[in-house]
Formats: sequence, C-alpha cells, structure tokens
Amino acid sequence: MAKGRVVFYEDAPRQTAPPRTVYTSHARRRRKRHHRLAKLLFALAALVLAASVGYVVWYTQGESTSLLPEAELPREAEAEGGGDGSASAAAAVPAGDGRIVVAVDPGHGGVNPSIGAEDYGSEANGLRESEITLATAQALYDLLAADDRFAPLLTADGTTYLKPSERGAVAAAAGAQLFVSIHLNYDGSSASSGFECYAAPPHLSTNADSLRFGQLLADAFGQMGLRLRGTNGVRYLYYDDNDNKQIYESTDTTPRWLPTFTVLEACQCPAVLCEEGFISNSGDMALLAGSDGCAAAAQTYYDCICTYFGLT
Repeated sequence: MAKGRVVFYEDAPRQTAPPRTVYTSHARRRRKRHHRLAKLLFALAALVLAASVGYVVWYTQGESTSLLPEAELPREAEAEGGGDGSASAAAAVPAGDGRIVVAVDPGHGGVNPSIGAEDYGSEANGLRESEITLATAQALYDLLAADDRFAPLLTADGTTYLKPSERGAVAAAAGAQLFVSIHLNYDGSSASSGFECYAAPPHLSTNADSLRFGQLLADAFGQMGLRLRGTNGVRYLYYDDNDNKQIYESTDTTPRWLPTFTVLEACQCPAVLCEEGFISNSGDMALLAGSDGCAAAAQTYYDCICTYFGLT
C-alpha cells in the first residue's frame, strides 16, 4: 500500500423510507409536462449523438490520407530529381515504387520563434553551422537523387524553422528507411576537434541498425582525416530529469529509459545525428567547409548509405 493518510469509513447509517407524496391534479399536470419535455430533450440528444458518430465514421474512412498536423506533413519538391541543389523540404516520395527512402536532415536554419532570430547554430571564424550543413545536405540529396535506387528527401530547406519533432515527423510520414542529421560541433577552445555521431540508443528498437550505420560513418570520416572522438566515434546521448546531457560510448549497451535527441526518436527508423567536426577548429573546417569540403562530406555520406544497404 502506498504511504499516505489512511481514512477508515464506517458503515453508512440506515435509511428510512421517505414519506409518500400526495399529488394534486395541478401537480399531475405539471409532472406530465415535465415528462414530455424530458422525452423531447432525450430525443434531441440522441439525434446529436447519431450525427456525431456518423461524421466521425465518414471522416476516418473518407479520402483523407493523413492525420498528421499540417506542420508535420512533407512538402512536395519544387523540382523533380534535385540535381541543381534546389530540392525543397521533404520531397514527395511515390509510394511503393521500390526506391529506398533516405531522409537527410540539415541541422538548424530558419527563424526560430523561441529566440526571434535566424537559427544559425554555431558560428566561428566567419562560418555558420546552418550554411555548411545545408550545403552538405543538398549535395548529398543530389547524389542520392541521381541514383534511381533512392528516393531522398530533405527534412528542411533552410528557409523555414522546424522543430526536431517536426523534422522527425517529416521523415516518418514519408516512410524513411534511414535518417541522417548533419551538424557541426563547437568549443571555446580551438584545439577541440574531431568527428562523433550519436546513434539511436539501446532502448530503441532501431538501435542495432543505427549503430551499424554510425560505425560506417565514423570509419569513413576517420579516413577523411578527422580524429574520432571517444572510443570509436559513435556515442549515445541522454537527457536527465534536469535536462542535462549524459553521454556514453557505444560500447556501453546498458538500456537507459531516458530521452535522447528528439529526431532520433521521432523519425521511427534507423538514425544517427552527426557532429562532423568542430566549426571552431580550422583543421576540421579545412576538410568540411567550402564547396569542396561539403562535396567531400556528402560523398562520404553517400558511400556509407550505399554500403549500409548492401549496394555497390
């Protein structure tokens, strides 16, 4: 029994029969009017209930194909197939055509109403995280769109701010089979450097595949010349009750029933969030920034995606 105040109730007092009421003719007429009014109100209530049930049945079985809020629905592509880097957020994916749906999530971008300003992410040395991640994401989108085995989508296009839950919902609504979120790290010390990615943690059903994809990425970015942070570049992140971050290496397989990055949970598929390198480190940015750096990173992601799905 749970601790707390315990109240004991005594037996209820016996009730005596109420005295019979003697009705006059006037009282009888009043009772009849009340009875007819009650019947009318009951009939009206039944009619309203029947109409409500009929509307619910029609609405749920009608032509509507999604119950997601408008902000969570994927927006159609402005241009078919990408190719020119102009892919819009969540390019529409034809259902059942056999292509592999990959969601590419460029970290940050758009005006965040919570801060009333553009969400640039981290900034250092004249560079903005949102610009580098968007350029990398669009380059990756173009590589995937040029390969007819894939149906890529961008969860955001840098113009409209979307919360992590909304980005994940875009991927889930499109039936994404893999999700990669692209970010850059920052530290007050320019000496901090290296690649790390966060996979869906052990308590999620997508953990094993997320971990496998994350390790492919860590190995590939390590070959690009980036130092791998932690044990092997793949980690898990949790938020405690005070919203503090807790980071564990991927070798720690203990299930912890704590929240992780929202996008990793909301996308409902194998997923990783990559911190490619440090925007505050010139060595990392020499490999990842600029048109050549973004293209090289996109090619690395593309190669790992192909390997993950067993494609050559």
